[in-house]
Amino acid sequence: MTALFRRVLEIRAAKKAMGRAQPPALLRTSALKRAWQLTRERWGSGMGFLVSGAAHLALLFTLFALPLPVVEFVKAEILSFEPEAPLPEQEPEDPTFDLAPPSDIPHENVLASVGMATALEKTDMAELLTVIEPLAVDTEPTIAEELVQLQGVKLSEVVRQGTVGEEIEHVEGAVDRLTHEIARNLEERDVLVVWLMDASGSLTQERAEVADRLNRVYQELDQLGAVTDEALLSSVIQFGEQMNVLVNPTDNGADVVKAIRNVQTDESGVENVFQTIDAAVQKYKAHVGRDKRKLMLVVWTDESGDDYHALENAVATCQRFNASVYSVGPSAMFGKEEGTVPYVHPEDGNTYYLPISRGPDALRQEQIQLPFWFRGSQHRNLNSGLGPFALTRICQSTGGIYFIKDDPAERNQFELDVMMSYTPEYDSASEYLSRARRSKFRSAILKSVDMTMQREFKGTPRLEFEPRGATYYNELREAQELVAYNMPIVDAALLPFGRNGMERLYAQEPSARWRAWYDYNRGRLLAMWARCYEYNWRCAELKGLSREFVEEKSNRWRFLPAEEYSGSETRNAAEEARRLLTRCIENNPGTPWATLARRELKDPIGFRVEEAYVAPPPSPARTPGNGNNNPPQTERPRRLSPPRPPKLPKL
Repeated sequence: MTALFRRVLEIRAAKKAMGRAQPPALLRTSALKRAWQLTRERWGSGMGFLVSGAAHLALLFTLFALPLPVVEFVKAEILSFEPEAPLPEQEPEDPTFDLAPPSDIPHENVLASVGMATALEKTDMAELLTVIEPLAVDTEPTIAEELVQLQGVKLSEVVRQGTVGEEIEHVEGAVDRLTHEIARNLEERDVLVVWLMDASGSLTQERAEVADRLNRVYQELDQLGAVTDEALLSSVIQFGEQMNVLVNPTDNGADVVKAIRNVQTDESGVENVFQTIDAAVQKYKAHVGRDKRKLMLVVWTDESGDDYHALENAVATCQRFNASVYSVGPSAMFGKEEGTVPYVHPEDGNTYYLPISRGPDALRQEQIQLPFWFRGSQHRNLNSGLGPFALTRICQSTGGIYFIKDDPAERNQFELDVMMSYTPEYDSASEYLSRARRSKFRSAILKSVDMTMQREFKGTPRLEFEPRGATYYNELREAQELVAYNMPIVDAALLPFGRNGMERLYAQEPSARWRAWYDYNRGRLLAMWARCYEYNWRCAELKGLSREFVEEKSNRWRFLPAEEYSGSETRNAAEEARRLLTRCIENNPGTPWATLARRELKDPIGFRVEEAYVAPPPSPARTPGNGNNNPPQTERPRRLSPPRPPKLPKL
């Protein structure tokens, strides 16, 4: 680090020396007057001087008379973005999904199944159920209200694009990497670094480590004399629900280190990071204009921020004043906003996993919301391997860097080098929607996702039954009702892709991320459709059994995954699902899409029912003196109330 700053000092000294080498008189003399002086020195006095001088003056006046290119300086101008009208799209052909006839059995619930027919004869199409109204499918892709960009800024210069992610394992490495960026900017001009420290209680230990490492950096700067001319100024601001300036711009490194050590914990659990970035730039913009300093903002946090509505204003403000944002924080969750962080409570020493904002990795939800069948992980807390969208966007849009620093106990299974090929577009909401609406392929994916988010799935139905003759029919009917609720959601989500899919558009799509989404989303929807259909069919078969048969020959039923199908419709859907998910795994190795697709293919898509008979237990023997034929009651030990859990903080 010492060698790095020594090099910076040498470069700055060389630039100052070059400035001093220019003759002061020359710098203060106008171009016209200097031309006259050179002519006089060369030709001396006399007629030759007059003739030559007249010729030079005529040449100069001719040059000044020529039209010069006009340089237009455009000031920052607020523009209103009008949403683009969607391109006309041809409605895809609706798949043919048949429904069973209405039930002849009354039910008190108006949302109960309308198709409860039983059948033992196998046909090419199994019965389907529906218990909800159809979903609206012809809607346009949308963005959450808090993410919509209301205004944009027209800039007079091109903003340097930053880096969307770099992995850092330790605090020391992160500080050293930031120090390198500070030194790189010091080669060009004076710098003001604003340290924006997250005041969450979960970062107490990490802030202490940052202060220790920065203390060493500032000591090296003092030894080199690198800050004697105030080339580097630093400020410290803590943020949470409110912003609090701890140290205004100073060249005293000890004050900076002390302020970081003394950050007071914010108990609100709210992190208004983008409002803080905006306010910090507005507060110190005079240093950019008056002192010609480079403004660097370093955000140190373990969350993704709670004020997404302020993101675009913060981006615009940073770009207007050429301020670069660097951030050190965790990787984002895949397809969701909330993750967890381990917290060891000081009172009982137990580890609690507290909710924390760690995403999402893209501007909006791009993953269908479906549960997985059978035993296995639901992958609810899958790491994306990329930074949170909002913080990464502001770093990338302002020429900064987002440094990914995960807890060592939460080692990310997806390598950053691989995931860099799957980064989302770090655009504003209006730009994102405009891209999606211009692409029939992307628009279909987002419409499909929205269908699965209009109504929440009711999970997967029960797979084991212990029926009795008097209840078996109702148990199967209730299981069918759950499938009947889920099926229309799957039907609606499949419609945007058309009956035969979008393979031609898939081949034309340049983004590996969107191609992965197509294979995964459509593949899982087809698998879910086939599973729901086959489950419903097996239930219909079992409903055809008689009460006597259940009581005497079959009273244990297990639904097991198998490559067995009731007809060609579900078999074809299952084969297409398997093809898409297999392609997703092969084309996207080492990514979350491959992990999730592999989880779906873990079990066959069809079903078989394993039947067995277990004789009921014998009736209990009568106890003498017990006239009510019930076994005598024994005293049960009383359970002590469990200890009340300690109060957990908001992170």
